[in-house]
Amino acid sequence: MTTECDGHYSIVAMQNLRTHAVFVTLVMMFASIGGCRERANEPVASTPSPPTDVQTASTQRSKEWHERVDREVKAFCADCHVLPLATSSERDHWPGEVDQGLNLYEVSGRTDLKVPARDDVIAFFEMQAPEKFDWSPWTKSFPQCRIDFNTQAVGLASDESTRPRPPGITNVRWLDIGMNDGPALVYCDIGSGAVVAHWPNRDGGTSKHLATLFQPVHAEACDLDGDGYKDIVVADIGEFDANDSDLGRIIWLRRHPSQEEFEQVVLMEGLGRVADARPADFDNDGDLDLIVAEFGWRQSGRIVLLENQISEATVEVADGKQLAKSFVAHEVDNRHGSIHVPPVDLNEDGLMDFVAAISQGYETVEAFLNDGEGGFDREVIFAAPDPAFGLSGIQLVDLDQDDDLDVLMTNGDSFDRGVKPYHSICWLENEGAFPYTVHELCKMPGVLSAKAGDFDGDGDLDVVAGSLMAGPIQKQFEQFEMASILMLVQTEPGVFQPTSVQQRAHQHASIEVDDFDGDGKIDFAISNLLRTAKGNEPDVVIWWNQSSGP
Repeated sequence: MTTECDGHYSIVAMQNLRTHAVFVTLVMMFASIGGCRERANEPVASTPSPPTDVQTASTQRSKEWHERVDREVKAFCADCHVLPLATSSERDHWPGEVDQGLNLYEVSGRTDLKVPARDDVIAFFEMQAPEKFDWSPWTKSFPQCRIDFNTQAVGLASDESTRPRPPGITNVRWLDIGMNDGPALVYCDIGSGAVVAHWPNRDGGTSKHLATLFQPVHAEACDLDGDGYKDIVVADIGEFDANDSDLGRIIWLRRHPSQEEFEQVVLMEGLGRVADARPADFDNDGDLDLIVAEFGWRQSGRIVLLENQISEATVEVADGKQLAKSFVAHEVDNRHGSIHVPPVDLNEDGLMDFVAAISQGYETVEAFLNDGEGGFDREVIFAAPDPAFGLSGIQLVDLDQDDDLDVLMTNGDSFDRGVKPYHSICWLENEGAFPYTVHELCKMPGVLSAKAGDFDGDGDLDVVAGSLMAGPIQKQFEQFEMASILMLVQTEPGVFQPTSVQQRAHQHASIEVDDFDGDGKIDFAISNLLRTAKGNEPDVVIWWNQSSGP
């Protein structure tokens, strides 16, 4: 059973248990009262009375019920993913979680499992779940970040009334797209469908609208057709909200050689919700292929390799759209929920591999090792202990600077089961074997993205992270002085001190890190995603590093 959230138990069974407990208590009370009347003048016994037959029978029935339901739940809920932890949701959330899990099994068409009674499942999880999460650790903020930053707004409308909608920036990248003599911050807006490039150091900040798509969520620069001009490949999710739609596309923004414009070429369409597309030469034939993360939802989703077979005659026009017929699709993995698929030669054998972050109940980070024959061998880098883990992103980076690539991972997805106190930033340390060693650097509810960089200039890598809380959840947490941008400063090897850069504004989906102005200090840019908010918020905010060194 595949599901974004899973669980199982019931209010009715709980009520039955509670009624039974009340009955037992009343029987014991009446027995006790009767005994007291008979022995009113006798001294009180110093040792407890032995359990009555009613108590013994009740205890035995409870034990048998728990053992039976425990077996049934494990057999059913853990058939295709790890067993949900009862502590992953508050008690009153479990009926809804159970109903969703049972519904997912029903719509899957499977009939091979014994479905436990709904009421039993809910009761089982409710009895073990916390009544409410403890948010007290977040009522006080982390220490203020000691690194000095100045901020610059990007994409801010001068008049709030002229802005058609709040920013919905899902992705921001520092990319060389072959224009204006230097890299640009390229960002995607699901609200307007815009792909925009911004050069922060050109004429005080220059922006250029590159394309309007459906709902773009990730951009990568590359020369896809080998003509010497930089193109852009965009993952267009098609529909941001959870759905088994087929509006997902891979768009090639093909650079016109004679001018600074891009034409839109559809490389693949009819996909489920696409989250990522990355270029690399996976078959060693000298051109760039694409590895695609089709996130999907319940009935859709997979990882696909698009093999590049471009020739001059392969781009044609159909129904007013440019279509590239020269990419052959090969399914690599049939699981839904893939978020990121960064390419890398992980084992240094000269063949391009990739690492995938797969959420939606699977909650795993895996290495896909190229076998040189058109296939990939899978190795688990990390597997979460709960299908509600909320995996939200990865970055491949040598965090400990020992000349191999580690994984910087975040689990803070609040769009499915809300904000959790166990959301965190983790370092998956590459020690030469699978799985990698897990180090939790800091808990951060709602954390969606994290990137590494040497922000304090002391020679080691620090980490900046931002949180995104879905919709009305943001209001719930405004009462807390909870950091929405954290800077984890590495104070000694492997030790990271969390410090607060910004509080309360939990609206950040993407972070990019680099020395944007070439002054030798690492800056960062962070996006705003406010799909229902009002106000004149910028698309992206650049945080210029003003520190003087360690």
